[in-house]
Amino acid sequence: MIRAEVNVAAALRRFTTLADSARDRTQPNRQLATQLTGWVLRNFQQGGGMQTPSWAPLKPSTAKRKARLGYSSTPLIRKGHLRQSFRPFYTSDEAGTGSEVPYSQFHETGTQHLPQRAMLPNQTVALDYAVRIYTLWAEKLARSA
Repeated sequence: MIRAEVNVAAALRRFTTLADSARDRTQPNRQLATQLTGWVLRNFQQGGGMQTPSWAPLKPSTAKRKARLGYSSTPLIRKGHLRQSFRPFYTSDEAGTGSEVPYSQFHETGTQHLPQRAMLPNQTVALDYAVRIYTLWAEKLARSA
């Protein structure tokens, strides 16, 4: 006769170690915040092409004025201040990216006189990044427990 036995006490100790390790989520949240910030920068680089809908083109008068002043013809880029203002933030409980430039919110949501040019990834994109990062993190924890 053959049999397999499980040392339940050892398995429970391993799960306790795993649960203790999973309490601090700073490392995956740091990765997530960095990935989200990278997404924003790529979105700027592509002139809002990573968004749906993509950024509205500049009005001809705005494009002409920017050209005359020697600025980029890409929407939302004059000197690069707005683009460079995005910073990742994270703790054990949250992760994200954002800008503290006061006018960023008006571009993100649009106004009566300003078309919406969303810079941040939508929830689907952000969740996809989070799932991939947390899956890899959980697999690594499980292997080390």
